[in-house]
Amino acid sequence: MNIITDHSVTLFDNLKPITVGDWHPQFENIKLLAMDGYEEDALDLIDGRRTIKEAILNSEFELVGDCLYLQDYRVPDNMATRIFDLLAENASVLPLQNFFKNLLDNPSFRAVQELYGFLEVSRLPITSDGCFVAYKAVNEDYKDYYTGTMDNSIGAKPTMPRNLVDEDKNRTCSNGLHFAAYEYARDFVSRGGHLMAVRVNPKDVVAIPSDYNNQKGRASTYMIVNEIEDKADELTDTPLYKGDFEEDQLELQL
Repeated sequence: MNIITDHSVTLFDNLKPITVGDWHPQFENIKLLAMDGYEEDALDLIDGRRTIKEAILNSEFELVGDCLYLQDYRVPDNMATRIFDLLAENASVLPLQNFFKNLLDNPSFRAVQELYGFLEVSRLPITSDGCFVAYKAVNEDYKDYYTGTMDNSIGAKPTMPRNLVDEDKNRTCSNGLHFAAYEYARDFVSRGGHLMAVRVNPKDVVAIPSDYNNQKGRASTYMIVNEIEDKADELTDTPLYKGDFEEDQLELQL
């Protein structure tokens, strides 16, 4: 039923004719697939969105026009773009799917809209259960720099009432449990201090301050999961974890 010439190929997708000419960058591959009877593969090369649509059917996301939804909530455009890229690469979108589910439990509209952009700029990993890993500088006793009383050693879970965390992004140094990008937090470690990796649930994020190049945030709670290896003579671009850390869960590096 296919119509194949030297300069065009016409395939039928559910009886709808799809024609592609030799201007298409994949024309020769499409033509060979069609000639060998691999119509579905040829159609996928013609329309990359066709592959994405099929992949979406195997996830909990829903494509409405050009917008991506989950549980009737529209996924922010920057996150949707990343999801489309992963689907096109046949990569897992489960970390981002779980991340967005957790994010929907966050009562702050601004946090829901802005948090993923922070992760992209800060290049922070998302875990398979939909949390993310960020960093915090603490003093020599593993206490916070500001009060010197809050435990930030491995396994600790600092917590404060959410309504005491400042949600105003324009107040950059204010109440809340602070976390940051790796490079930003690393630069705050003083002599004898420590750099800790923290696991944050998106639902607990309250604000992303506006004047730190989108590399710092405030939350109501997080879990201290590891300490970063001290490299006195070299500042690496990649965290080097001291203890056992579930690095296999860092499925999506942004």
